Amino acid sequence: MVATDSGRMKPFTGHLVRGALLSLIKNVDPELAQSLHEPHQQRPYSVTPATPIAQRMSIRENLWWIRPGDQVRFHAGFLQDHIGEKAFQKILESRSEIKLGEILFTPVRIELKRTTYEELVKTGRPEEIVTIRFTSPTQFTIKARDFPLLFPDPRYLYGSLAQLWNKNAPPQIRVDTDELHKWVEEHVYIRKYRLQTREIEIGKPRRLAGFTGTLEYLLNSTEGYASWINVLTRYATTANTGAKRTSGMGATQKIERPKNSKINQQHLYPTNHHPSSNQNHQNNSES
Repeated sequence: MVATDSGRMKPFTGHLVRGALLSLIKNVDPELAQSLHEPHQQRPYSVTPATPIAQRMSIRENLWWIRPGDQVRFHAGFLQDHIGEKAFQKILESRSEIKLGEILFTPVRIELKRTTYEELVKTGRPEEIVTIRFTSPTQFTIKARDFPLLFPDPRYLYGSLAQLWNKNAPPQIRVDTDELHKWVEEHVYIRKYRLQTREIEIGKPRRLAGFTGTLEYLLNSTEGYASWINVLTRYATTANTGAKRTSGMGATQKIERPKNSKINQQHLYPTNHHPSSNQNHQNNSES
């Protein structure tokens, strides 16, 4: 979309994108928009922060300065068809402007990609190495803990994704979360990672921290739940992962590896040897 006026906003815009999305849905279906805003639930959508196209962010005084004509983009993922249809109906019918903060943008191109839960399962293939890039700050909330986990322990990553999957997928293709947790603990190793933490503001006085970067998991088995690791990793590209998914945190990409690439078996870290292994594996619903 293209900015029609100038203004400033915080560099992290995930919560502003969420507000714009709910506003579009509200214009078509107010009751649906209200239900999507209810607290303490795993909401069936996600967003990524807005990012500039073909240029870097113009940051001054910790604010992103926008000028007329600047182009930006964002991604919205819908885990149920009817929600996405409501959001795009307003844009496609009236070329409605999108407002981020106090800045108006005009949509100029919309790309749509759709798949079904059944197709994700049907095309799930076990992989020896799974590479994931976390493109926006990510954290996991854990029951009975007052602080978030700032590391992509696969038990929590795939545990939270499996819970989200089961809430939205057809009953016949849901996954046993307890058995998945046990399988991941026994068979998924952290091979290597390059991560860093970043603090963001999402409209609240308290700053939030999350990790970004790239990580590789090694699976020492292609049996059992190995195919589910592939399915849920691809699901994360639409659903986001971890806490604050609908505020733009936890944006995730699956990186495909070149075929016939060799791996080095050294420096592998079993999940159950991670320092956080004594933490409760159940995740809170999104806060």
